[in-house]
Formats: sequence, C-alpha cells, structure tokens
Amino acid sequence: MRKNIFFLGVLLLVNGVFCVDADEVSVSVMVGDSVTLHTDITEVPRNSKIIWKFGDEIIARMNEADGNPSTYDGPGALFKERLKLDKQTGSLTITNIRTEHIGRYSVDIKSTDAKLKTFQVTVHDVVESVSVMKGDSVTLHTGVKVQGSDQIVWKYEDQVIPIAHLNGPDDAKWRNIHLKDQTRDLVIGIIRTNQTGVYTVEINAISMVLHRKYYIAVGVGVKTISVMERDPVNLDTGVTEIRGYDLILWKTEGNIVAEVNKGTNLFGPRDLDDLRFSGRLHLHRETGDLTISDSKTTDSGDYHLHMSNSAYTLQRTIRVIVKTPPQSGAPSGICGAGVRLVVWAVTVFFAARFVDNEIKGENRILISLL
Repeated sequence: MRKNIFFLGVLLLVNGVFCVDADEVSVSVMVGDSVTLHTDITEVPRNSKIIWKFGDEIIARMNEADGNPSTYDGPGALFKERLKLDKQTGSLTITNIRTEHIGRYSVDIKSTDAKLKTFQVTVHDVVESVSVMKGDSVTLHTGVKVQGSDQIVWKYEDQVIPIAHLNGPDDAKWRNIHLKDQTRDLVIGIIRTNQTGVYTVEINAISMVLHRKYYIAVGVGVKTISVMERDPVNLDTGVTEIRGYDLILWKTEGNIVAEVNKGTNLFGPRDLDDLRFSGRLHLHRETGDLTISDSKTTDSGDYHLHMSNSAYTLQRTIRVIVKTPPQSGAPSGICGAGVRLVVWAVTVFFAARFVDNEIKGENRILISLL
C-alpha cells in the first residue's frame, strides 16, 4: 500500500514538472500586412528559453540569461529581414507578410511551467488599393470579429481618425464615417476627393497585433448616363479585372439583375428576376461591366453596384436616363412645307414676270398704232 502511494506521488510530481499547455490560434491576414504573434506572457521567465518554429524549422530563439534574441532567414531566405523578436515578451512579429508564409507557427517556452502555443496563419492575396469615385460608399474591413478587450485604432496618413469626437469643429472632414459594431469596419459614406490616401488599422488582440494598410484613390467619374432609346447602356465597374472580388452585384429597384459570386460559382445576368430586361443584359467576364442592349425608356432609373472582398466593400449608384428620339415625321413635314413655300414663291415670281411682260407688250402695240 505504501509503495502505491509513493508511486502516485512521483507520478504527480513528474506530471507537474513536465506539463505542457498547448493552444492553437487561427490568424487570417492579407498580403502586405504586419502581424505580431503573442506568447501571452508579460515578461520572459528567468532561466527560460523561447523557440519559434515555422513548421519544423527554427526561425527565432532567445535565452533569458543573455537576453539577446536571434532571428533566422528560414528555408530559402523566406523570412529575410521580416522577423522581429520582442525581448520582454518573446512575441514574434512578421512584417510585409506574403502568401508563401502561410502555415503553422509554434512557440515553445521552456521553463518550470512549459508552454507550447501554435498559430495557423492564412494569408489572402487580395487587391490592396481601392479605386472609387466621388460620392461612392466604401467599407474597409478589419477581417476580424472584435472581442470586448480588443483595441482597434484607425489612422489616415499616420494620424488617428477622431472617430469618438466627430462632432468637433476640427473634424468636419470625417463626419461621413462610422464604425460597425461587431467588426469595427470603417465605413466612409459619400466619399470626397480630399479623402484620398493611406488608411491603416491597428488591431491589438489577446493573441496577436495586426497592422493592415489600404490605399484609397478617389476620382471623379460619370455618375449619370444619358442615351437615346434603342442605344446600348454601358455600366462600368471601373476595374480591369474582377479576380480580386468575392462578390459583385448589379441592382435596380431592389432586384438583382446581374451577379458574380465566387462562393456559389455564379456568373451572369439575372434578367428573369426583372422581366423588363429579358434577353437584353450582358455581363462582361473580365471587368464585371453590365451592358443593357436595345434600351427602352422603362430602363431609366438608379442602378446600384456592390463589390466586396475580404479587404473592403464598394457601393456605387449610377443614374440612367433613356430618352425618346424626336419623331421621324416632324422633320419631313417641316421639309415638305419648306419645299411647298419655295414652289409657291417661284410660281408667284414667274407669274408676275409674265403679267408684266404682257402689259409691256400691249403698250408697245398701242404706241405703234399711234
């Protein structure tokens, strides 16, 4: 009995010393982002070692005794000049991340309380710049569902956007913005040309710090299209290719008339949802532009474009006016009246000449008789 108790005590002691706490965190970022993977400790324990791995390859390490962090380029110089190891916490920062950095990262903290933590990092290759037109509405996505303790800071050209104080006299530039509650996405409504520039979001979460940049270019484009009936109407997305977008919708009067959806692999017009356009819609495969052929006056109205990906959502409204051409009978009627008027004038002219000549002839005869 005493041997069994002794064996149980040794077993508990061994488990207490070598217990490893393993956590896994999923991290989703975009190409060009800077991400910090947290160790979840505020200070490196005494006499401890920290080892970071990408797969099975060591990419960073630090001994508490000397306090000098070391980073490595990794296989094929994959991480050259991209890694930073924090001396105090042991957290690892990857700058200017690329799709080749997708994979499993792990940190092993070797101390009396050993800790192993893993991160599954996914990198999305999306469009980093946003081209919009004056008056569009654009939403910049954080890409995360914000927790209560997370801190989100939006900046414009390295200056913090005063989202909490938008009623002040100095903040007129930002009165057209707001944040979404759950995601803290930045919504810019009716964007202006003076809001062109670089936008940055800093997400400080429990397991990571994420820096993401967006460049918005605001141009002045055509927002009203006017054509004659039976002419084609061309509605442009303003992009040269649609590969970077997950969803593109064209709408009018609440109906979706064309759709590109990567999730459902759907591409094409939806003219059956609005019988006005039956057989007259064409969706361009490369650009997502929508053409309405053989236009009618009933096609007049507002057309709404929705384009979104993991980085941002763009909304644009284009007003279409289809006019009735002048009646073809009116010009010919005017022309006919003009011709008749000329004929009448010529007739009167020659008749007057004839009468005048007759009178002169009679006068000459009378003079000769005398």
